[in-house]
Amino acid sequence: MFEYQEIFSLMEQLADRLPYKRLKIEIELNHQSLVLEKSKQKKFGYWVPSSKWR
Repeated sequence: MFEYQEIFSLMEQLADRLPYKRLKIEIELNHQSLVLEKSKQKKFGYWVPSSKWR
């Protein structure tokens, strides 16, 4: 498991060095797939409160 965390950390470091608007890095390993998605665009949309607050 530590190995996967190290790989994911390296993916994040690489992503921080790249000029991107939207980025998706996917690595498929033997029994697991690691996916990093990032966006520097402003998020938009709406928020729906959960039912417990109604």
